[in-house]
Amino acid sequence: MKRGYLAALLLSGASFALACSDTTSTAGAAGLSGTYDVVLSNQLVFVTSQDRDELRVLDLTRSPREFIPAPNPLEPLAIPVIARPDSLTRDVGYDATGNDVSGPYIYARSSGGRDISVVASDRARLNEVTRLATGQLITAFAAHAPAAEGAPSVLYYALQTRPEAAEQLCGPFGGGVVMRQELPGPEGFDAAALTPALPVFCLKPADTVMSMITLPARANVTDSLVLAIRNVSGTSRLVRAVADGASVEIPYKRPRPAPYVVPTYTDLVDIPARLVATHPSFKVSDTETVPAGRFVYVVLDELTCNSSDCEGVIALDNGPDPLAPSAAPVLARDVTGAPMLTLKPSAGLPTGLTLRTGLEVRELLSDGVAYLTAIPLLGIVPSSGGEITLFRADERRAFNLDRDPTTGPLSSTVVSELRDSNELARTDQVQGGITVVEPGCPQVDATNATAFLCNGTVPNGTWRFVFQGALPGLVGLSRDLTVEDPPLLIETALATARGVVAGDSIVLANNAGVCPTTIPILRVEDQGDGLTRLYPDLSNEEIATGAAACAAYPLFSVRAGPAVKPYVLFAGEERSDTYVQRLNVGEAYTVSNFLDYYYHPNGFDLGLDPPKSPTTYAPAPLTLTLTPTLGDPARLAAGDRFVVTLLPRFRRFVFRVDTSPQSNLAVYTLPASVVATEVDGASLAFIAYPSADGVLQVALESISDNVDNLTYLRAFQ
Repeated sequence: MKRGYLAALLLSGASFALACSDTTSTAGAAGLSGTYDVVLSNQLVFVTSQDRDELRVLDLTRSPREFIPAPNPLEPLAIPVIARPDSLTRDVGYDATGNDVSGPYIYARSSGGRDISVVASDRARLNEVTRLATGQLITAFAAHAPAAEGAPSVLYYALQTRPEAAEQLCGPFGGGVVMRQELPGPEGFDAAALTPALPVFCLKPADTVMSMITLPARANVTDSLVLAIRNVSGTSRLVRAVADGASVEIPYKRPRPAPYVVPTYTDLVDIPARLVATHPSFKVSDTETVPAGRFVYVVLDELTCNSSDCEGVIALDNGPDPLAPSAAPVLARDVTGAPMLTLKPSAGLPTGLTLRTGLEVRELLSDGVAYLTAIPLLGIVPSSGGEITLFRADERRAFNLDRDPTTGPLSSTVVSELRDSNELARTDQVQGGITVVEPGCPQVDATNATAFLCNGTVPNGTWRFVFQGALPGLVGLSRDLTVEDPPLLIETALATARGVVAGDSIVLANNAGVCPTTIPILRVEDQGDGLTRLYPDLSNEEIATGAAACAAYPLFSVRAGPAVKPYVLFAGEERSDTYVQRLNVGEAYTVSNFLDYYYHPNGFDLGLDPPKSPTTYAPAPLTLTLTPTLGDPARLAAGDRFVVTLLPRFRRFVFRVDTSPQSNLAVYTLPASVVATEVDGASLAFIAYPSADGVLQVALESISDNVDNLTYLRAFQ
């Protein structure tokens, strides 16, 4: 299934024609062709070379780092395996304290294939020790290392249809089956002496296992599996099952997704998933260690999801005791105690997922200084949009890099700056000239503004409130100088569209500058032919005299008047295409009526168990309004503006590869699966790129967030 998903993305957005382009960042050339999957074992990265029916092996202990050479050192080692391999897995093992350890084998299969290659992963062997012929279509597989000294490795694989060996347990008709194959160590391996594979779980009719994992294995305890199952009817479910042949499903559930609702765990539904992963043990404090396998992380299955929350990664909680897992596992709570939010990539769909302890990442915090931070459990998710997202898997929430290195997270805030018509900051700033409100939220510190905001809901944005501002489209227009009755009459087709009203101002100009006299508009008349007449108010003798001196000026502009809707609002820069509306003093502009929480900040207190009352945070949907509160012409000159910037103080950890035409990584556009590890003190990720027929090494302690990166990357092809 993984092969088909990535192939569709490749055909739609990547170019095979460029896959062999030379790049000066490429090292350890191995002639890869078809890099759909990678797996890490014994500090070796195994990568598929699908078009050559083989695996290549990148040795992380070599300096310089390179693919392991063949007996002929001029060629890289190639391990022949089943035809067109595109999926790999390994013996997952844990030591007595729950740390990840490597087992003796890795395994390869192909989409639509019926065989599995068993490859010895010890660097002294690196050969296919046997090839398992299942006779049926294989849809997923998983394996664990020996659970005790002298015990075998155990491989589980899901078949689309039942072989004869499964009929006694499952019956001759119905769905597929999950089989269990024991494999002794590679020393003296005798394929002819292998015990037959045994059925351990019967699938329902029309079921397909999309992904599967084994939970941490223990000696003398029957293994438990987690299966992501899709049915041809268009439904999916995620279940835990003991591999004892009873075929009892323990379903994972999540609260029914609904916009703006904090889950209460009363209305639970099945989970559509297409990729499953779990983790080794990790420490969250000096007194608390999370056991291996407590949380199961899944990539949601977009194809069969029928709710409003269908893309991204969520975690499910098996409970704190690995010896007595929960009989009703549900959506995990994040570090705040609230039900976790789905971790969504900012572009595209997830194409891989890995969880790793003991790694450090570079965090550029709010003081502009980069810090190396050890992350107890790091999550890495490549996506089809080309971005790589890092998340705090130990906290079950996204990174927030916009925080203070000493005091921690920062509250959302507002900065309001009073500027003149030339966009220069005025020395006499106004305190509280703008009010920013999300009703029900606490007051936060703001610069020259009054603000009530809930962290984790505030959008980015800049607005300009221009006092008696020029109306967009009505600036520097030519006027008909032949009109004499009444004098200074102006006709324009844009007045109605821009909301010109009586009391607004006409400003005349020529090439030398503007007329010093501003002319009020007496009335506005629609002529019925697409034109609107603006009649000047010349009742004031001083204005009439000043206007007469400018009667020959050929250009005119229209400004908002001082009394009716004196503020002209722009979203961003002051341009015609960013004009929003006009506002009275004290009139609120609504940025949104439907803001939801995109992040749970520290102290978030909605949806806790037991619930908190009263809460600091207001329930969604939230409304956000901006209101100008100062309108004194003696305090503000025409053209003065409040530049209001919303600062969410939230920044995810997302990075991209520079694939511009001048980059030597131009073909690294579509990432697939990913692994990560620590090598001689360096935290490194290795990402398969089918679009480039290569593997990209990423230095996590050096990579820059939210930009296109070209340095601290190394390509292997």
